[in-house]
Formats: sequence, C-alpha cells, structure tokens
Amino acid sequence: MRHTQSDVTMPRTGFTLVELLIVIAIIAIFAAILLAVFPQGREMARRAACVSNVKQIVAAASMYAHDHDRRFVPAMTRGAPAPNRGYTWCVILQPYIDNEQILVCTNDSEPQATVNYVCLPHSYGLNYRYTYNTAFGWSPGSLTSKLTNVDQHSTAILAFELTGSAPDPGSNYLWHRLSRVKARHGDRAVFGFVDGHAQALLPEQTVQPENMWE
Repeated sequence: MRHTQSDVTMPRTGFTLVELLIVIAIIAIFAAILLAVFPQGREMARRAACVSNVKQIVAAASMYAHDHDRRFVPAMTRGAPAPNRGYTWCVILQPYIDNEQILVCTNDSEPQATVNYVCLPHSYGLNYRYTYNTAFGWSPGSLTSKLTNVDQHSTAILAFELTGSAPDPGSNYLWHRLSRVKARHGDRAVFGFVDGHAQALLPEQTVQPENMWE
C-alpha cells in the first residue's frame, strides 16, 4: 500500500508563538531578579570591606596602646613642621596599618584630610571620649585615656564613619551628638569597638538603650 505525502506526519521543527512568549517571559523574570540582587550583593560586599577597614583601624589602635603604656592613640597631636598645627591619628597609626586605603570607605567618593594638619584622606574618625589629647592646648593632664579606664570594651566605640564635613578627625558625643556620624551603607554606619570588633549599626542604636560613646 502506498502512502501519500498527506498521510505522513512531519516532525515539528520549531517553537510555537505561545512557547516563545513563555520563554521570553521566563528570561525577563530571571533578568529582573538578577538586576535586583546584584546591587544588593555589591553593597553587601562594600559594607563588608568597610567593616574590615574599621577592624584593622581598631587593631592598629590596640597595638599602639600596648606600645604606649596602654594609652589610646591621640586623635590629634602637636609637633608638626609649620605651617601645620600637628598630626592626626591617620598618620600616627600608619606604622601599624601600613596602608592608606584602609582609611577610606569604598562608598566615600570624596574622603577628606583634616585641614592644617599632617593628615591623610579618611572616611573614619575616633571617639574623643578616649582619644582627645587633654594636653593638646595648655591644660595639664594625661594625653589620652587608658585601656584600663574602659569598663566594657565590647560596647565602647573607638572608631566610626565620619562625615566629610567634619573639621577635625573625630567626635565627642557631648559636643556633637550624632551629627558627625555618616551612614554610608543605607541607613547604617560602621562602628569599631575597643575590643576589636566592628559592625554596621543604625546611628541611633549607639545611644539607645545604651550610650556606647561614653
């Protein structure tokens, strides 16, 4: 028996329009998901890098303290050649850090150096509660606080993300409150603590329910 061409079922060689539309829709959904996830992943990586920077800064400050009778590194000192007024912690800690890039957050496009001081561009500041040089002017007294003067090292802020508009490299909560804290990671800023750890927090979390600046 002979079969005509109409009696033979020909195999399909392509997609129907509906199938193509389904594939395109699936690709579009995956693309939308990836576009949403990639920026979040990039920001998480930047925050992690910032946390690493702050950890290294507080580690360097700890090494400095152990070399200087347990005293915290001063945020500013005198003694620099004219016309500079002095040195900032950014320069003082360089022998322990040996990396200027650690001083800059990847989300800070315009890191500033303190004017009229020997300084380096930086995104971070020190807590003056422990690092302000009490003999910086003409007043007598110890230069900075000692590690032994801090009760709870794990909740005592030493370093934090500093706003670029600050005229000097740190902050005192009694004087400035949170005005010098810069939240560069969404609504969070990175803080480093005397015990050596660092984490991203809402600035308000550093004063409530406990004031971590004092």
